[in-house]
Amino acid sequence: MINYRQLSMDVIHAGQAISGAYVASPTFSQYGYSWLRDGTWIAAAMAKRGERASAEAFHSWAARTLLRYEAQIEHLLAKLERGETPAEADYLPTRFHVDGELGQEEWTDFQLDGYGAWLWGLAEFCQTASHPLWQEARPAVHLLVRYLQALWQSPNYDCWEENRNHIHTATLAAIYGGFTSVRRLDPELVSADWPTRIREYVLATCVARDGHFVKYIGNEEVDASLLWTALPFGLVAVDDPLFVATLAKVERDLHYPGGGVYRFKADTYFGGGEWLLLAAWLGWAYIETGRADEARPILRWIEAQATESGEMPEQVDTHCLDASYVPYWINRWGTSACPLLWSHAMYLLLEARLREES
Repeated sequence: MINYRQLSMDVIHAGQAISGAYVASPTFSQYGYSWLRDGTWIAAAMAKRGERASAEAFHSWAARTLLRYEAQIEHLLAKLERGETPAEADYLPTRFHVDGELGQEEWTDFQLDGYGAWLWGLAEFCQTASHPLWQEARPAVHLLVRYLQALWQSPNYDCWEENRNHIHTATLAAIYGGFTSVRRLDPELVSADWPTRIREYVLATCVARDGHFVKYIGNEEVDASLLWTALPFGLVAVDDPLFVATLAKVERDLHYPGGGVYRFKADTYFGGGEWLLLAAWLGWAYIETGRADEARPILRWIEAQATESGEMPEQVDTHCLDASYVPYWINRWGTSACPLLWSHAMYLLLEARLREES
């Protein structure tokens, strides 16, 4: 019988470079990079399992990498101060080579959610401003806070690397969570008005007429990433009517009965399959809302999607939203990512949370 907990940790260890960066997937053609978004959750899972050295190595790598691009950030901020529109190449990338270098191929780089998530994850890991890692990373945190303060209302790609010309609720939640966590540890870096300003903006612009959060401003559909508004970023509480309504709509529109969770209804990436990491997120939401018994079948479903050797994919195509797109993506990039370290990480976090409930 496969020990999915240990195997997941082994997969993550194998996917961590000497630099500390986690590769998104060691086998998929486009995922041989480290994303701050993925890495933050992988580090959180490893820390939860007692592998704090692994998590610290990632956060240290991220801080060092960001400081390498300080001149680029200052150049962008100076442009904004002069009232100029930045070029796409001026923005920080969404992914880095594991040695901190930039990728050379064209990519949908201007994404802010990963940077907000990293601030949240670093602060959660350190817990106090006196932690040596926080002191090491503080210059990078200060730089990144300034970057996000200048750009938080800018349209940018969402967490799925789509919809460049829109402002996304989940992205705003990630920035809110990052700022709130930084302020808790180090109030000099984020003044009290910043989280308040972001939250008020979300509540004013990112709520549908029937009372749930929207995918992005102007699109009243839901996206599974809207679970982030409460878990973990705390823009609202899990019992807030907005989150309750959002969770209910995610269940209705995006949760395949007895199976996984789709990203959004119009998804065609590899046919729009069910994502393991989003299933884990839904299970987490169930636990936090007093429905742990509904989370256990989700954990078993995730395990059932693993390969014979126990590797967990990004998504499965058993019940695709539009299977006609599967051949297109296979021809373009090869078969879907497996293993995906983020899937293993979210499995570990859900399994640990269920153990706490037992």
